[in-house]
Amino acid sequence: MSEPDPETLRDEVELLRRELAAARADQETWGEREARLRKSRDRAAKAADVLSELLAERLRGETAVAGAGERSWWRRGSTSVTAEEAGQLELIRQSPLFDAAFYLRTHLDVARRGEDPGVHFLRHWDHPFRKPSESFDIAQYVLDHPEVIVERVNPLVHFLASDEAEGADSYPPASR
Repeated sequence: MSEPDPETLRDEVELLRRELAAARADQETWGEREARLRKSRDRAAKAADVLSELLAERLRGETAVAGAGERSWWRRGSTSVTAEEAGQLELIRQSPLFDAAFYLRTHLDVARRGEDPGVHFLRHWDHPFRKPSESFDIAQYVLDHPEVIVERVNPLVHFLASDEAEGADSYPPASR
């Protein structure tokens, strides 16, 4: 085997340097794009949080006046409730463990139909299990309290009516 020509070696090294420089430039470009995408994602997440809070405030306000006969954004016809449901609905709506904005964001079918999130959760929590907020794990509650299935009781109502709810800000409790 003969020794490679020094001129050929220099040409190959120069070609490799150019390829490496191009690869580094591409890497920087992709890094810049990734940084822009992360920044956009973070802005979108922040905007979603703000909108969610505004929606939650609006829902709390409309829920408070809905009982006084004023129209809410959801269809009134689909929200007629029995006296028993009215008491349970009041319990749910006053609890920090029910977040109407979270419920609508998580269950888009309810939002699309314009249903009252509190009434929908009260009546349709079980098919499939629908979390009322990030703080209440309905599946875990049903595992811990199977009687809610047998008695057909809304798990959040069951929890809020129990001694276990005293001072609780989540279920299961953080210390679990």
